[in-house]
Amino acid sequence: MSKIKTFLPWLVAIGIFAYLFHLYPPQKIWESLKFVRLSTFIPFAIGYFFFVFFIDLFSLTRLLKRFGFKIAAKALVPARGVSYLLMVLNYPAGQAAFAYYLKRSHRIPLWEAFSLFFFIAVIDLYWVISMAFAGSFFLDFKIGGMELKKFVWGVALAAYAVFALSLFFWRGPLYKKLENKNWRFIQWIRRKDIFRLLKEARITDYLKLALMRFPIHISLIVSMYVVLLTFDVFVPFLQLLGNIPLVVLTGMIPITPGGFGTTNAVMVELLHPYLKSPIFDQGFITPSELLFAASLLWMFSNLILKTLFGMICLKNVSKDFFRPHLEQKIP
Repeated sequence: MSKIKTFLPWLVAIGIFAYLFHLYPPQKIWESLKFVRLSTFIPFAIGYFFFVFFIDLFSLTRLLKRFGFKIAAKALVPARGVSYLLMVLNYPAGQAAFAYYLKRSHRIPLWEAFSLFFFIAVIDLYWVISMAFAGSFFLDFKIGGMELKKFVWGVALAAYAVFALSLFFWRGPLYKKLENKNWRFIQWIRRKDIFRLLKEARITDYLKLALMRFPIHISLIVSMYVVLLTFDVFVPFLQLLGNIPLVVLTGMIPITPGGFGTTNAVMVELLHPYLKSPIFDQGFITPSELLFAASLLWMFSNLILKTLFGMICLKNVSKDFFRPHLEQKIP
């Protein structure tokens, strides 16, 4: 079962890409890539990578400080870079390795480190849902002719309801009512270290972290706008503002590793009607083919930068800090 869980998402990703390359032949993708201005694309890709990296690192160090772990951002740069390298292959493994590093280098309990990552993941998820929800009032979301607006509304309302219940449970009167019933399961959840931040976080902590993470999410939208401009292709910014969060939300569904294939397919389906360029007037390349090529180039450029930066960082930090089986050797 463990092997199936490991390889099945990759098999699904391969299947999706095989289907996409059937729709958009490789020679067309290659022809599309010839239109990119590499002199603009490469510096922008590098700048985007380091912008997101340092915003991620800044928000993490501020959150660590808020809950009693004061660590300079400079001290975490090599380790965070290594975790990015591991995330290329497996996102949870990268986060787990970083948690082990925090435990051994800064004596942060393992489950409290996971609690920090869980808290950040919740904020990121709600940003994506909220942006898709806001965009649904201005745009029509359709995939294969199927209307998605009501689906987005349903997901958003359910998410907000869960968030409200969570606040009432961890910081409000709901827990006190349940505690009076002496339910062991409720008491067991409250004692778990991984939920420490949910027990201690105030509404201001949610808001502050959300503001710190906002530049990452808006940069996802701006980046695709710029990437398409490097192909001399224009797409209305409002379309990106509403549709890119839906693409990211699709990528969070654990069907394929890192959303490989699924995000590409959804992006092409949602955005191809809105692309405008003199390139398409020639009739050799369609908007769908160019958009698929651009999404592949952007995806692989980020993976390459994560790999290169992670390998450089790996030289500046001991590999032992990332190995679970050495945990008992660390006092």
